Amino acid sequence: MRIVKILMVSIVLFAIAPTNQTKAQTSSAKNENPTSKYGWGIANGISVNNFTYESPHTGLNLGYTANGFIDRTIGKNLKLRLTVGYTQAGGTLTSFKDDTRYGFDPMFTFKNTKESNYLLYTIDSWLSMLYEKRTDNNWSYYIGAGAGMANKMGEHEKYEKTGEFISGVYGTVENKQFSNRFENNWFNSNLTAGVQLPTKKFNLFVEARYILGITSVRPYYSYIEFDGVNTEIRTNAFQLTLGARNMFGPNFLKSKKKK
Repeated sequence: MRIVKILMVSIVLFAIAPTNQTKAQTSSAKNENPTSKYGWGIANGISVNNFTYESPHTGLNLGYTANGFIDRTIGKNLKLRLTVGYTQAGGTLTSFKDDTRYGFDPMFTFKNTKESNYLLYTIDSWLSMLYEKRTDNNWSYYIGAGAGMANKMGEHEKYEKTGEFISGVYGTVENKQFSNRFENNWFNSNLTAGVQLPTKKFNLFVEARYILGITSVRPYYSYIEFDGVNTEIRTNAFQLTLGARNMFGPNFLKSKKKK
């Protein structure tokens, strides 16, 4: 989890760094039209995924995420946000096959260790409640929580199998393939924190999100490939994204007219 800790520390340092108030910032803050209750934006970044530890031998992998959102101000410092996006979710699994229990020879086909890296390609949608606070220097920070659903469009497995080919000779085989071992949809919750900085034409933001799986992505998984030892697993993720909000705000339109 060292990668996740480094990213979280970077966000905190970025949030508390001093910002000088300038005329450019003052004018760019007008991208947030005070009379408008609505806003929108787009973002993309990385997703650090892992399968949960209900089952042993799970681990991390890295995916891509992109989304778009619309939000509405519903009270002082409060916003309701609807987000739709694409995510490469998943994680890694290590499984152990041993069919010698059924009388087979301990050769590669019947006895091996498999390390699989799964990417689950999903279309996600979720609803979040955000608390946003603007500072005297015209930048703002926000935190929030929400819940939603992931709908799987496909999945891909990249794996390595290690075993005994002939007596005393061991080796590893690599391969990748499309698979169909996981659920088609699942529910999750999320915690969000971000920092928004004004520019002349739009607002730039950096956002961190932790996604916690609520329902399982694979309800009957056995890490020793034995029907009597099954557990369910979920998928969690830490996402770090960079995005732009209200790109076609009042200042953008004014700059077009001047040209």
